[in-house]
Amino acid sequence: MGYKAEVVKLAVRLAENIGSIREAARLSDIGREALGRWIQRLKQGLPTHLMTTPRQVRNRTGRNVLKRIHKLLGAGAGTIETWAKTEKKTCIRTVQRWKAKWFPPVKEKKKSRRYERQKVHALVHTDWGTKRINEGKRCCFTFYVDDACRRLYATKAYPSASGNNTTDAFCNARSVADFEAVLSDCGRVYQNAFRGLCRSNGIKSHHTRPYNPKCNGKAEAVVKKIKRFLGMREVRSLKHANRLLRQFEREYNRTPHSSLKYKTPLEVFEAKRASGLICGVA
Repeated sequence: MGYKAEVVKLAVRLAENIGSIREAARLSDIGREALGRWIQRLKQGLPTHLMTTPRQVRNRTGRNVLKRIHKLLGAGAGTIETWAKTEKKTCIRTVQRWKAKWFPPVKEKKKSRRYERQKVHALVHTDWGTKRINEGKRCCFTFYVDDACRRLYATKAYPSASGNNTTDAFCNARSVADFEAVLSDCGRVYQNAFRGLCRSNGIKSHHTRPYNPKCNGKAEAVVKKIKRFLGMREVRSLKHANRLLRQFEREYNRTPHSSLKYKTPLEVFEAKRASGLICGVA
């Protein structure tokens, strides 16, 4: 362990005043060997710290060889082929390092599948969110938001995000709207049991790619807004949270959205229903 010069001076002074290296080492939490070595060097008039310079590691590959390697790699030659054509003047590992530095691999961006519908009730987004309420209790909430008109419904709080609560929220959403498909993440509550429930009701169940929340961006935006809404209020219990969520749902559906050209979800819903762009009956 390295020590600063001020620490060395204080430790040596403490040892000289006490007269016992063992006691000084115990009080300063420094090894007795280090204290003894410092005292001995000070008595001999030698410095306790030796100045060291960092070792400079230089590249030993010549410029001509590097130019040759860069030219071959740029032409599409492999690592072993480049190493052989440079007459093995450097090791394969060096060629690999220069290749990774000069020509880093380009990661192909996977296109996210976007689920966008023009008709109301053609697709809904759902997700779970968690918020701590009074006395640190856990409050889990879920909701359903329409893809075409951003209408929010079936917003409810539960003590946990379990499969039974997911089924209950699904039934509440079906009682409000007769949608054709639902988009969710790859959570455990949206797996086999949820798929079977959707299949029995004639609904298609879509899942986003794992660890890719932007595929379900509409639901993630609603989760942030609900958390911000609950965070500005003192939620006393789960029953109180449900009352607040109903209030949030009413305000959300009557608030103009920039994505809807500053129209409210209810206005867009009524306009689409009047023009026939609706699946089923609300």
